[in-house]
Amino acid sequence: MPDRCTYFVPGPTWVRPAILQELTRPMIGHRSAEFRELFTRINADLKPLFTTTQDTFIVTSSGTGVMQAALENCVARRVLVTTCGAFSERWYQIAESLGLEVDRLDAGWGKAINPDALADHLARHQRTHYDAVTITHNETSTGVTNDVGILAAVIRDAAPDALILADAVSSLGGIPVKFDEWNLDVCLASVQKCIGLPPGITVAAVSQNALDRAKKHPYRGTYFDFLSYVERAKDNSVPSTPSIPHFYALAAQLENIVRAEGLEARFTRHLQMRDLVHKRVQQFGKVAGDPSHASATVTAVEPAMSAEKIRAEMKQRGYTLGGGYGQWKERTFRIGHMGDMPVEDVEAMLDVLGEVARG
Repeated sequence: MPDRCTYFVPGPTWVRPAILQELTRPMIGHRSAEFRELFTRINADLKPLFTTTQDTFIVTSSGTGVMQAALENCVARRVLVTTCGAFSERWYQIAESLGLEVDRLDAGWGKAINPDALADHLARHQRTHYDAVTITHNETSTGVTNDVGILAAVIRDAAPDALILADAVSSLGGIPVKFDEWNLDVCLASVQKCIGLPPGITVAAVSQNALDRAKKHPYRGTYFDFLSYVERAKDNSVPSTPSIPHFYALAAQLENIVRAEGLEARFTRHLQMRDLVHKRVQQFGKVAGDPSHASATVTAVEPAMSAEKIRAEMKQRGYTLGGGYGQWKERTFRIGHMGDMPVEDVEAMLDVLGEVARG
């Protein structure tokens, strides 16, 4: 197994060999005392990751599955979706597929959601009852981070009955998430980005308001019923058979994130990686997203030469970079600087990238 990072895709991201080894542990029954002890450790460390004292749980599913679950559990009729790129638009696509009435507030690709625009929209739609508003904390397609705390405060002021559903897929574990302080109702993150595991499970935090809303929805389904997850979590368990190897790996990784490295040191390292990437990119191109809302975990780069040619040459030299996405597919490539990758490995990659991109 390689012990250095040469893989800079913004998810699934590089996984440390020690964490890959955790996935090979022997099986245990998911109703056993051993599993309950494992779950207890995980859930205790999830709370500081979300900065919450409220309910947290784990779902064996992609993040998209839990996005759908959030809408199914919390929205009876109408939802406002804030969009600024491909993954925030996913909320819109899922809501439409569920037959919900969906309004959209679109900031445009590469820009962050403007709090004043959100306040204006809610003021102009005072007679519209939104069951929920969705926010994507970190837009992976463009490398832009939204000011969730400020946006949530706007929603609480203008639409106090609306639940706030937040996607933290590419931020949790790399950028501070303050579930209680921001007064969120659902926050979810799959583990293959900043948390640094292979894809396969999603972690979530939910408020009592979200659970109370879910109780009013008789047709929540079975697999994604938030009430069932919370009830089982209180007994240090899960509603149905989980991916047990992922739970082993998650327990070890949360121990590393919360205790060994520490959250503040981890956040600082992500900022260091971002700043290093931004500085080096100026030699051959530019950062495509709004630099005033630049993500600490992923950067979309618009180079002077062909983005795909750069990626192909980097691949030949042993480095994998992320492709452009959606509207920016042809003009950009993306660098994932998240999870467990050391700053020196990012620097080594950028040395080679500079040679390639300058021709």
